Amino acid sequence: MAGAGTFTPLFMASATSAAEARTGKRLALNLTGMSYWATEYVFSNLAHNASRWRLQVGNDPFTWNAPLPPMTPDGYPREIPPHSHLESFLIFSPERRVLPVQLSVFYDGRGKLHYAEGAEFESRAAGRDDVRNLRNDAPFTARLKETDHADPIRNIRIHVRGQLNEPTFRKPFLQRLKGMSALRFMDWMATNDSTVIHWKDRQTRGQFGRSERGVPLEDMIELCNQVRSEPWFTMPHLCSNEFVARFAEQVKQDLDPDLAVHVEYSNEVWNTMFGQADHAREHGLSLGLSDSDYEAQLLYYAQRTTEVLSIWENVFAADRQRIIGVYAAQAANAWTSTTILSWKGVAQHADVLAIAPYFGGSLGSPERADEVAKWSLDRLFLELEREVEAENKSMIQEQAAVARQYGLKLHAYEGGQHLVGQTGAENNEKLTALFIAANRDRRMGGLYRRHLENWWGAGGELYALFSSMSSPDKWGSWGLLENETASHPKWQAVQDMLTARY
Repeated sequence: MAGAGTFTPLFMASATSAAEARTGKRLALNLTGMSYWATEYVFSNLAHNASRWRLQVGNDPFTWNAPLPPMTPDGYPREIPPHSHLESFLIFSPERRVLPVQLSVFYDGRGKLHYAEGAEFESRAAGRDDVRNLRNDAPFTARLKETDHADPIRNIRIHVRGQLNEPTFRKPFLQRLKGMSALRFMDWMATNDSTVIHWKDRQTRGQFGRSERGVPLEDMIELCNQVRSEPWFTMPHLCSNEFVARFAEQVKQDLDPDLAVHVEYSNEVWNTMFGQADHAREHGLSLGLSDSDYEAQLLYYAQRTTEVLSIWENVFAADRQRIIGVYAAQAANAWTSTTILSWKGVAQHADVLAIAPYFGGSLGSPERADEVAKWSLDRLFLELEREVEAENKSMIQEQAAVARQYGLKLHAYEGGQHLVGQTGAENNEKLTALFIAANRDRRMGGLYRRHLENWWGAGGELYALFSSMSSPDKWGSWGLLENETASHPKWQAVQDMLTARY
């Protein structure tokens, strides 16, 4: 583990960062979560995106649900049941065409891996298989048919042919982060519905697959040190005080001491679709914070956020000014903001009111889906342009006034377009096609510029865009980029703003 003085920054301070400091018009980025179907390849070790192991029995149909055999603490099978094999999608996305054809799979232990579908075996040596990436639409699949119980295959890594000692992060990924003032790790921490309670439950380096468990804290710290971006951590809603303290201690020890730290308790605890909202409501009611279910939920969130921030500030002690205390509320409901910020103890720890000022969200509602699906792109953009200059702008101004009332900064923890079918409307294929086309239209870049100008004009400061890269589908077009081979109107607009520093 590196000490705080050992970091090597990738990007040094520049004239643009000085302009950023003068204007307060800062941009941040939510990093897309790790998954085996990801289009964003972050790590030089390509096995970090692997899916969890699945047991396949004989000629039975494919399944995700068969019980696994005994596993090692770092997530590898200790044995293979008779007439079975275990398999993992080490890489899935067809966007792996950006990756080299010639790859090497390195591993420790004794046994044998086989390869299928999007992977083709070439040769084997001790602890290393040379495999071809077929760059097709099928998953790059590894099948484990033999392993030694006393020395099982483990520590699987995939690198460019023979290059085991590559840097942690791929250079194209690092380059895309240039100019981002902060990186929000909500999805990297697998925050929503997290089951993490104790420090021992956290993801650590060496564990197999990050597709469901998230990214180790060590990697988040290393990334921020390299690109000189402030981390924005979202602490798991079930986490113990011991977890919070250990997490804060490691950040204090290893993060560049010139970087501030944004600390948020969970994500969207106001949003009843998440398990963290249920948790807050149950505890708020049991503590008697309110007779109203929803108010009790918000007040518990405020109270637990204050407790979490107090621990961070105690750990950082004389450097506690580096901790940016974030209290998040629903953008469209200023009552949630005032309810949270007026709760006892909040004033002593709050630095930021954070909201998600998305635009276009109502267009994917079940009530409007059939109508909107018939629109042309021109008609859709007329409505989006109207909303950005009307309801969306007014919402931002109202929340900015609340932030000023409490002496806080207004940040966006997420934001951008929100064109997606909801509550069944995601299955409307015409609607999905229209929304994907709109995201790819050059006019979307113009909307982002106008939206952000309205944000800064109202007094908003740091804006964390959602999100870095993903393929569009019926669940949304969230990525500023779809892949690393082509630009995108949203991405280009953001790059223009980073360059101009409005």
